[in-house]
Amino acid sequence: MIYDVIIIGGGAAGLGAALYSARYNLKTLIIAKEFGGTGNIAHKVDNWIGEPGISGMDLMDKFIAHVDSYGVEKVEDEIKSIKKNKEIFEVQGKKKYSAKSIIYSLGMVHKELGVEGEKEFAGKGIHYCYTCDGPIYSGKNVIMVGGGDSAGWGSVFLSEHAKSVTTMVRKDKMKAEPITVKQMEDSPKINIKYNTEIKKFYGDKLLEGVILKDGTDMKIDGVFIEIGHLPLNQIAKNCKVKLDKSGFIKVNNHQKTNIKGFCAAGDITTRHTLKQFITSASEGSVAAESIYNFIKNKKW
Repeated sequence: MIYDVIIIGGGAAGLGAALYSARYNLKTLIIAKEFGGTGNIAHKVDNWIGEPGISGMDLMDKFIAHVDSYGVEKVEDEIKSIKKNKEIFEVQGKKKYSAKSIIYSLGMVHKELGVEGEKEFAGKGIHYCYTCDGPIYSGKNVIMVGGGDSAGWGSVFLSEHAKSVTTMVRKDKMKAEPITVKQMEDSPKINIKYNTEIKKFYGDKLLEGVILKDGTDMKIDGVFIEIGHLPLNQIAKNCKVKLDKSGFIKVNNHQKTNIKGFCAAGDITTRHTLKQFITSASEGSVAAESIYNFIKNKKW
């Protein structure tokens, strides 16, 4: 079977694209390793209009239900490659899929600190998902590493469970939204330490503490790392899609890449520096419109 469009990625961008491609009556397949994507780990979403305070998982469930109401075909699979054979894209996962066009919305993965002991204690005291693992540190002392929105939200979330949260920021100020920083400053459980970096993690079978760059030895129960993300671009790159110097997929205002019939949407693109549910979903809808016009008019 040859689909009109295959959407790769099941987060806000991919689901937004699936909704609009279905409404354009395109034969659509959406493939994801996990539907909802990184949106599932957002503790609380206050900036999705009309749904203040909804959890990321609940919001993604609503997205999925909306897409399902249009009968869009969904497959859970991990894509390994995309190749263009004349006018058809061949997508390889556990199975092979074919389509006239692609919307690529794989998003990003968490960055690591890259310091001694990090890999050794990953999952043994070091975590990259505060909503997944935060509750197990009820009544304990934890560190949050990072200065952006995710680190800010994570610090507030962890303070609802942990005895104390030390937020370590590499620079002299946070990049998180001011309202989030104020929440942190107002919390008796959160201590923000600026100009602070971890040099080493140590312990026996489990993490026991950290050594800071200034030599401070700090005993700790758990560490959460939120220092940004890396774009999941390798599959697109292998398909000769152009990237910027940071590895994000170059798109125009219509989400089109340099490859005919290949759009990209969401956090992985150069379209917006603001990486939010609302921008991802909007990029997905624009990509679907571009694909519709491509399928209908055969012009790129």
